[in-house]
Amino acid sequence: MKAKSLLLGFLVGGAAAGISTLLTAPASGRDARQYLKDSKHTLKTQLSELKAEIIDIKNSASFASKEGKSAFKEFSKDIKHSINNWKNEILPHQHELQRELQEIEAAIRELETNLNSNK
Repeated sequence: MKAKSLLLGFLVGGAAAGISTLLTAPASGRDARQYLKDSKHTLKTQLSELKAEIIDIKNSASFASKEGKSAFKEFSKDIKHSINNWKNEILPHQHELQRELQEIEAAIRELETNLNSNK
């Protein structure tokens, strides 16, 4: 009995929904079909425009990616060049500083030797 009443409820509910839909429809069947045809054309146009815009965005992103990669390579090359120039500029000073440090170490050893011999 439960299955019979459930089935009857579905049938009555479906019929009520169908009738209420027909009675509350905003336009006749002919008008609704015409509206759908017009909407279909508008939707196709909008989708075509959207597709073209997406392709343009994809192409722009691809171009920006290539340009960015190229700019990064150029920037990296410039940084390497600057670092090498800096190393070459400080190299003479580095040797001079190492020589001066060796002289200071020799002077400290000599001073320690003098201090130890005076004791």
